[in-house]
Amino acid sequence: MICVANPPSDWRSRSVGYVASTAYQSERLGNAFVRRPEGALEKFRESILRVCFFLFVCFSLSAPLAKPQTTQPSASSIETIAGGEPTSVPGVDFGFASVSGLAADTDGSIYFSIQAKSRVYRLGLDAKVTVFAGNGVREKNVDGVSAGSSPILDPRTLAVDIAGNLYIVCANALVRVDRKTGLLSTVFSIPYSQPGSPDSILDIIDMVVGPDGNLYFSDGADHRIKTYSFSSESVSILAGNGMRGPTQPGVPAISSPLRHPQAVAVGSDGTIYFSTLEPYVFCITPQDGKLQVVNIGLPEQQTPLGEYDIPSYISVDEQGHLFVAQANRSRVLRIVLKTGVVSTYAGTGAQGFNGDDIKADRSNVTGPSYVLSDPAGNLIIAENSRIRSVDSSTRLISTRVGNGYAVTDGAPTVARDAKLWEPADATPAADGSVYISSSFDNRLMRLDRNGELITVAGGGEFVRIGTQPGSSTEVALTNPQGIWLDKNNEVFFSDDDNRIIRHLSPDGGKVTNFATTPKDFHSFSGILQYAGALIADENYFYLSDPNGGCVWRTSRSDGTVELYVGTAPDRHGRARGGGLAGLAAPSGLALDSAGNLYIADGYFEGKNGRILRVDGATRSITTVLSNLRQPSGLAFQSPEVLCFSESGTHQVRCMNLESHTVKVVAGTGEAGYSGDGGPAECAQLNRPFGISFGENGDLYIADTGNQRIRRVRMGLTAARCHP
Repeated sequence: MICVANPPSDWRSRSVGYVASTAYQSERLGNAFVRRPEGALEKFRESILRVCFFLFVCFSLSAPLAKPQTTQPSASSIETIAGGEPTSVPGVDFGFASVSGLAADTDGSIYFSIQAKSRVYRLGLDAKVTVFAGNGVREKNVDGVSAGSSPILDPRTLAVDIAGNLYIVCANALVRVDRKTGLLSTVFSIPYSQPGSPDSILDIIDMVVGPDGNLYFSDGADHRIKTYSFSSESVSILAGNGMRGPTQPGVPAISSPLRHPQAVAVGSDGTIYFSTLEPYVFCITPQDGKLQVVNIGLPEQQTPLGEYDIPSYISVDEQGHLFVAQANRSRVLRIVLKTGVVSTYAGTGAQGFNGDDIKADRSNVTGPSYVLSDPAGNLIIAENSRIRSVDSSTRLISTRVGNGYAVTDGAPTVARDAKLWEPADATPAADGSVYISSSFDNRLMRLDRNGELITVAGGGEFVRIGTQPGSSTEVALTNPQGIWLDKNNEVFFSDDDNRIIRHLSPDGGKVTNFATTPKDFHSFSGILQYAGALIADENYFYLSDPNGGCVWRTSRSDGTVELYVGTAPDRHGRARGGGLAGLAAPSGLALDSAGNLYIADGYFEGKNGRILRVDGATRSITTVLSNLRQPSGLAFQSPEVLCFSESGTHQVRCMNLESHTVKVVAGTGEAGYSGDGGPAECAQLNRPFGISFGENGDLYIADTGNQRIRRVRMGLTAARCHP
């Protein structure tokens, strides 16, 4: 209702809602005109002012009872605001941190797997990287379809046979991609039981196809080296008696215990080589089947071989050279098998890239994890953030894949084209920007309102800087996860695997360490299994530690840290005890207005997840919701509505704490990436973790498995999804 009155003299210069009246005898009220005698005009105005004053008083009294309303559409909608998967990238521009498998084809192509992305990539002869297998969904594979359209579950080690077929070890099976058709099929499920025989396959740590066409592999769960015949589907034991212990040279291979068998290689003469978590390489002599030690000590090395000399990988070329990668030494050794001569083939022992097109033994090779020989005899080395090759004739080293960064070099990038790596959280700021923790990229990023993504913290070398504070673009981060913005938009985030609370200065130039918990271990995994959360009230920070099974509370005044709930973890990272006090894997956190803490707690891929409420006064714990599949993120939409991401069901749901009703607000329950532009309930998510709400009510989701950030405009009514 608009009240008509005489405006002040400066009304035209103010941005207020005045409507000017005139001395005309015709007055507009709403959509009607009312004619008044000219003498009655002032009385009419006086009456209108009295009515306006009355309404103003009534509105003022009722205003504290009214809630501000945000216009909502009838149906929700979802969109991707950051993250993407390029279809074809020059190899030297492709960013990654590390690979979980490496293989070379007979035509010179290189294959590598990245477990966190649930994909296998191919570097073709055109020097470009494309997706070869996996659609990015972390699920069991689908047989009979093109490899790139099927999910694959945790792809790890790779092998190629003489026909060019690619073999991929997944968490559930060994799968094959046919060279001619590109179709994916299951070779056998893991674990595999040989029909009519006690021999089985419990796990595959590493594998290679031998010159006889059989598969040779290390079975870590059975502590043995085995072989599998593709033609007869039979399994044979080559080394190990099934017991874990020091490997014993000089005895029959099948009678010796093995200490965590690792890499496997087969020479052109059929000799089998393998490594364990011991500073040696072993071989099985073809004549008598006994174990022998292959010397890997350099002539100038005076001290006995120790833990730093443990091979990270081994490979044999056609010329009779054994290559041994030593990640802890940042070098690759070459052993001439006929003479036993050992020399450094690549790496100086120092870390940090020092250039290409130099002699391999003068090049820094940081943490080499895989080595193999391609058909031309060149040595392929997978190291931190790069895959490089050493030319067999010139011994010069060059980069084939990798730009030296896990994802990006930190320069501003169009957000929809940017690559994220296991994003854990996305938190909007009051100015419309969004802060994103790209966990495996070891960076804190900001999505600006203009659609550009830029690194605001991270990018330094951890081996050189460690956890020291410093310049925001030079500080080294390790799996940053939780993000918290206070009422002044000061940015705090958790780092070092949820051990440190860091602070980004208001000008964005420096990162300081606000507090450090007593935790003294780190978790390692090919994917981000949990995402810790960081929240705060006026007095305390609350930091969840999923791998430690507890929640820490830190004073905002002096940085004092205390165990708030759960059991303090031991040095191996697991909390002891059970029941409510012994948390499983606390992830998401949320605080209500009364100071009660809500915790999303549940094991990775477990079905016994729950949302807990910790009383702010007594610290007593009650279960709010149970039988969830890995609840992860938590955020209040309103004082009575608590929303949570359920990573195991690939959905975001909201619970009314008064009526105890739960509804889906995003995700169909099937892992995948789809639905942008449509209702959020009909879209596919993939392992969603951190969630948060903006001031306008929009929901932000870290769609971790899809390596994207999604934004949901919440709707008033549930959408009907059509298949």
